[in-house]
Amino acid sequence: MTLLRPLMLDLGAVAKGLAIDIAARELASFTGFAIDAGGDLFLGGCRPDGAPWTVGIRHPRRDRELIDAVRVSNCAVCTSGDYERRSARDAGHHIIDARGGAPAAMLASVTVVAPTAMLADALATAAFALGPDEGIRLLERHGVEGLLVTPTLQRYATRG
Repeated sequence: MTLLRPLMLDLGAVAKGLAIDIAARELASFTGFAIDAGGDLFLGGCRPDGAPWTVGIRHPRRDRELIDAVRVSNCAVCTSGDYERRSARDAGHHIIDARGGAPAAMLASVTVVAPTAMLADALATAAFALGPDEGIRLLERHGVEGLLVTPTLQRYATRG
């Protein structure tokens, strides 16, 4: 690899997921538990009533509203969105499309359900940067579930 200019690598797309996975391993002996690390989740086992966990997916344009929900057990649910963190430098969001060097603009949010939080977190960020078509292909290649929402609220979902 040759770098033509200085490069900063932000491991935030996987570090938080790894921390969640380490915590989940420590709690694995419990019949049901939920870990929430800033909106990235791992849901172990089932709820106290025996049902799978229900996770609301935040609406990317309306605070305190949901755009969808998923029912899960023993997996992670992680979202990357253009509303999460803003770049102080150019007032854009924090997910940069490396192909052009500007904030990725084709999606408003990507939610991924995967066996581990590290995988879900990394794939949500990567799919966001790739856009809806390539993002869906990436998620399907990895065998995970995902919901991608554009700024105009068009929804793309994996087949599962």
